[in-house]
Amino acid sequence: MARKPPKKPAMPDDKDKAAPADSPVSPLDDKFALPVGPAAKPVPSLKPLPIEKKPAVAPAPVAAAADADEDEDEDDEDELDDDDEDEELVVFTAREAAGALATNFAFVRPFLQNSRKMLAFVLFGVVVETLFNVIMPLSLKFLIDDALGEEDFEALILILSVLGAAGIVTSIVAVWYERWDARLVASVLSDVRSKLFDHVQRLPSSYFGRTKRGEILSRFSIDMSAFGGAVESFNNTGLLPFLELIAGIILMLFLNWQLAAVALLVFPITLIGPRMLTPKAVQANYEQKVQESALLGVVQENVAAQAVIKAFSLQRKMFGFFRLRNDDTRRKIASATFLSTMVERSVTISVLLLHLVVLALGAYLATKGQITVGTFVTFESAFWEVSYNIAHLMHFIPLSIQSAAAVRHIQELLDEPTPGTDRPGAPELPRITNNISFERVTFKYEGAETPVLDNLSLRLDAGKTIAIVGPSGSGKSTLLNLILRLYQPDEGRIAIDGVDVRKVTMESLRASMAVVFQENMLFNMSIRENIRLGKEGATDEEVEQAAKKAEIHRYIMSLPQKYDTPVGERGDTLSGGQRQRIAIARAIVRDPAVLLLDEATSALDQTTEAAINKTLLKLAKGRTMIFSTHRLTSVVDMDEIIVISGGRAVERGSHKKLLAANGVYRKLWDDQSRNSHDDDDDDDEDDDD
Repeated sequence: MARKPPKKPAMPDDKDKAAPADSPVSPLDDKFALPVGPAAKPVPSLKPLPIEKKPAVAPAPVAAAADADEDEDEDDEDELDDDDEDEELVVFTAREAAGALATNFAFVRPFLQNSRKMLAFVLFGVVVETLFNVIMPLSLKFLIDDALGEEDFEALILILSVLGAAGIVTSIVAVWYERWDARLVASVLSDVRSKLFDHVQRLPSSYFGRTKRGEILSRFSIDMSAFGGAVESFNNTGLLPFLELIAGIILMLFLNWQLAAVALLVFPITLIGPRMLTPKAVQANYEQKVQESALLGVVQENVAAQAVIKAFSLQRKMFGFFRLRNDDTRRKIASATFLSTMVERSVTISVLLLHLVVLALGAYLATKGQITVGTFVTFESAFWEVSYNIAHLMHFIPLSIQSAAAVRHIQELLDEPTPGTDRPGAPELPRITNNISFERVTFKYEGAETPVLDNLSLRLDAGKTIAIVGPSGSGKSTLLNLILRLYQPDEGRIAIDGVDVRKVTMESLRASMAVVFQENMLFNMSIRENIRLGKEGATDEEVEQAAKKAEIHRYIMSLPQKYDTPVGERGDTLSGGQRQRIAIARAIVRDPAVLLLDEATSALDQTTEAAINKTLLKLAKGRTMIFSTHRLTSVVDMDEIIVISGGRAVERGSHKKLLAANGVYRKLWDDQSRNSHDDDDDDDEDDDD
């Protein structure tokens, strides 16, 4: 039976020659420096060669533009780094291969429980195909010795008829089980992705605070790709070749155990060539991988800095940098490809030499009458089949090792503990009527030495507009996060109308609240769908009413697609003020009893901030609004202002009362007023110039 060709794993290869000394040097070379040339030693283990990471050195204008997207770039570079770190090499031992298979099987096994029917069909088909691939060479013995040797025409017809019928049946079974195999693979990968995504949704906020975004995304991209590659290849380059290998060896022993013993004992000699060439191939392949990532980094930096590149007419210079890096990549690819081919060629040449030995020995035994011609031909055919299946397994084992590394990486994320959402029998939280109270609350972020909130006792009355202000790092945002149960206090409790928020259902707690953050995430969907996320099943009328209250309805109606206008990735097609108003509409559509605003206007210009603050004060009527901010000009009209400092509430009162108290609030106000005047003076000087 014809079998799918094996997928070639990323074959590692030799290190490239050092570039000529007079080669032009890109200023980006420091950023993407590689250990190449004679000094670069081959990597003899499964660990990839560590690359020294140096600070980025880029032209000043390019670096300035890159700073604008620093956070996103860092995450993207983390993904590139993860890609490099997860690169597995081809040198492996039998113990490593067995361990990788055990790791993969243990991980996949739970996902096969719901697919037993599909698994049974696949195993049945594999067994049928294995039997046919054993019967096929065995039939040569009877065909040559009995049919042709005895000139028995009836036996010839019978053998050919049986082979033809078996071939047709096996082909039908193969198509049938390949279909089930495709469904089984798709089901397993889908279930793994679903479990991984669901687990991420249930992780605590503290995990996202200490984990880079690239580390999480690498599980869904790099690791799932490596794991999926092994799962997709398992049947045709793993299970089927393994069964056929065992069956082929049994057939060889059955035909002539002496000849089989010679072939099997000599076969390990064929691995000498690959074992000698593979360390060099490892180094070259790894350097190719790093070089390609470096090239991608150049493109990434170029895209991020397009405004500066165009403004300074740097297109030709940037293309020169890219061409240098691209030429280096071309040389690495050529070297890696050549050495990969040499590794495979060494196997082919060694196997051919071994077959010559078997042919010579078999022919000698046949001429001496110790074996029949049919036995000799059948043995040689079986030996070719064994060699072919060993080659398949040699391709699959590196894939399995890569997959095992990916599985361990995925399992690390799945092993992260997820806090229970609700206590058994937890009641729902009724709409707030009295107050939110912090009762001797102490909270410290994971890994921090000092608490952000230290024995804080505070009462926030319902129906008021309350501002939480204080120096940077004083715990303003933490206070709101604790109300939402994004974090749990280390000591003390937070109560709403006297009920501990940990004793009510999470859904009812958050259903009574809405939050607007400083950086509000808009999803890549329409404006209508983004607003509707605030309330599941909200009608179009409710969506439009919320937009009107947020004073964004008129702008939306001016768009060609109106509420069906896509906002783009992260809402990038909208201005900062427009994004913020849509986020406010998303919060208002759920008609919350408590509206939480975490630095909701801090990133906006003063004109936009003043307009949105006016809107927020209108929306605050009839509900409790808690506004965390460091801009004191935003809180002048609030019912009450609470000053947080050193993890405690040190002052509270109206704007006028706090100014008259001449305390912390007064100092913060004077500092901001002074800075504001300095900025105005600088602007005036710029205008005069």
